[in-house]
Amino acid sequence: LKPFLGSEDLLTCSGFRSSFCCQTASSPPSLSRAAMGLGSLWRMLKLGLIDFTGQKQAFDLQFYVIWISGVIGFVYGLVMQRFLYTFYWVFGATLFVTALCLPSWPLWNRHPVPWLEPLGEAKGAGDAKKSTGKNSGKKKQ
Repeated sequence: LKPFLGSEDLLTCSGFRSSFCCQTASSPPSLSRAAMGLGSLWRMLKLGLIDFTGQKQAFDLQFYVIWISGVIGFVYGLVMQRFLYTFYWVFGATLFVTALCLPSWPLWNRHPVPWLEPLGEAKGAGDAKKSTGKNSGKKKQ
């Protein structure tokens, strides 16, 4: 999977053309092609694309940063004898991880799920009789 592709490698994914959710068999992206444009970044933020691995990483980051800041804030507040300092540490960490984890930054979509194409409807599927009632599924004698 290649997170950043050049314009020649774009494929259609989920109904629009993007450079961050598609995969091709081309060469690895060069430094000039690796930069994501502001338009692509804005589209990704609006769509809310985040993969399962990114969700786990964002949760883990929130969990550990808030806990660590809580411990640091508790010790600092204990030393300074002000509970308000503990609150400042926890609240500051919460604002930081909210700004980092809430939007769907490209960093949270590094492992997109390759969705399968929908299968066509099987022929003859609508021809079979559907039986309902008491005797459905029983063998007739």
